[in-house]
Amino acid sequence: MLIQCTKALQKYLKIEPNQKSVQEHSLTAWHGQVKKFNRRNTVILVHDSSLYVVILNGVKAKDLKNFDRLVKKAIADTFCADGFNEQVIWEELLKGDISYTSTKDRKTVASLNQLVQEIEFFIDEADPESLIQAEICKKVNIRLYKSSTGKYVKPIEEMQSILEKKAGQRAFLQPAVQIKVTLRLDTQQVWRRLVVPLNQSFYHLHCILQKAFNWSDSHLHEFQLYREKISFSDFYLPQSDYVLVSNKEAFAYQQGGQIMEFTHQVVIGDALDQFKSIVYTYDLGDDWQHIIKIEKWIEEFDTRYPVCLDGEGATPPENVGGIPGYNDFLDIIQSEDHPDKESILSWAESAGYRSFNKEKVNELLSQWSRI
Repeated sequence: MLIQCTKALQKYLKIEPNQKSVQEHSLTAWHGQVKKFNRRNTVILVHDSSLYVVILNGVKAKDLKNFDRLVKKAIADTFCADGFNEQVIWEELLKGDISYTSTKDRKTVASLNQLVQEIEFFIDEADPESLIQAEICKKVNIRLYKSSTGKYVKPIEEMQSILEKKAGQRAFLQPAVQIKVTLRLDTQQVWRRLVVPLNQSFYHLHCILQKAFNWSDSHLHEFQLYREKISFSDFYLPQSDYVLVSNKEAFAYQQGGQIMEFTHQVVIGDALDQFKSIVYTYDLGDDWQHIIKIEKWIEEFDTRYPVCLDGEGATPPENVGGIPGYNDFLDIIQSEDHPDKESILSWAESAGYRSFNKEKVNELLSQWSRI
């Protein structure tokens, strides 16, 4: 493995660069830079062939003692968060010791600098509790950049192509979970059966459910997790043991004995098997409650992005007024002669109200994974 360092990174790491040929490391060659963002030292690695980015934010002097090991872990964790097989990453990208050299040429440094500028745009979203910023990397790696060859590439797509050529479908084998998600309604049956990679955060699970149920992601959301099974006979949910929220204002409503974190801070594979009842609530005004049931665990799922297996029912129109408003909506559109039927149907269609279509959901999920 080769890291070609800017002079700033050489000085920061206190190293004398070797004179090794880049050709020896064509697949495992990276460029590295160090920048100070918000008074935190940030090491940025950019893969030569794909422009794939790995970010370590908040690196301290003590971290430099084990820098090689830290870098390899950061690369592995970032790839795993993107749905790649960790074993393949270690075999193809992280084998051998790390060698350090100077930067390759001006064009490559120019590509590095444009990515550093992009990272600066997202750096305020960095997780202060983590050195490895996989979530920011996701946002950077899905955008379009000009490579040193003049070709425009999306790093995630370029890296996927490289690893697929090297390891085939095995490059994407990863653990996943099959879940059935049911929207709580009075009479209508609305549910989706999904396979979701375990490396996704609860924020990504939120995004997946938005696509699966055709919501517009224009309201707040949260996940309520319970260590024991709860009865859903009462519409109002009891206090949960663990709640994952989407905005910092929610922490003002944290109840005694309750653990609260942001959705992007928790990976579903680290939490799902610890809880027996899970509810995803979207639009805290209309209060759309989605009950998540784990159906089975999958050891080797061969797709980077989630998949919808089945489902039933049209999701209520956005801003219809919760279950009472939805019931009124159904009464109107099912009526033969209600004077507002046509205008209500027109409004619902403009709000995205449509019947369930598995192929359309999977198209949206596939597009979301590449956005």
